[in-house]
Amino acid sequence: MRTFVAIDVNQEIRDVSQEVIDKLVSMGFKATWTKPENLHLTLFFFGEMDEKSVDSVAHSLNKRLQGFPSFSTNLSGFGYFKFKHSPRVLFLKLEPTKSLQRMYLEMKSELTKNKIKYDDQGNFVPHVTLGRVKEYPNNWEELVKEIQTPKITLVIDGVTIYSSTLTPQGPIYKWEYKLKFEGGLIKNVR
Repeated sequence: MRTFVAIDVNQEIRDVSQEVIDKLVSMGFKATWTKPENLHLTLFFFGEMDEKSVDSVAHSLNKRLQGFPSFSTNLSGFGYFKFKHSPRVLFLKLEPTKSLQRMYLEMKSELTKNKIKYDDQGNFVPHVTLGRVKEYPNNWEELVKEIQTPKITLVIDGVTIYSSTLTPQGPIYKWEYKLKFEGGLIKNVR
């Protein structure tokens, strides 16, 4: 199964995401937009893994994150990744707080120690993907400067391991494990 580990977002961030997507659509952006229920902050993308490997990753990350103090970060605006002069991915930015960075590095260290392969993008940019761009207006960089977001706090007290099934209607995510810092590894029993 295609697998990744992520931080779930709250309803306030889902609502703002939809407002921003609506603005982008009205500006003339065409993209594969993320469905509200699929919004998350990806930490590590593993690609294809069998169930035994997913169980192993869940247990080792749970052990590593056990007792990690809950923390929060804030929504800090709109952003994009571009290739040459074209926007590729549109997203909401989250503040890269010290706690978020520390948690990410703890997890990265555990994955490396256990020789678990993941898609390494280099430096960690905490973001919630809104869409992958297909078409965009000529003056897109000027237009997106107008996008404002409220300050929303996201409390983080654990991470979730998801499987992703690709369909013509878009990906379907299913949580496999929820890892809570204050103790607890919950497996989704189907």
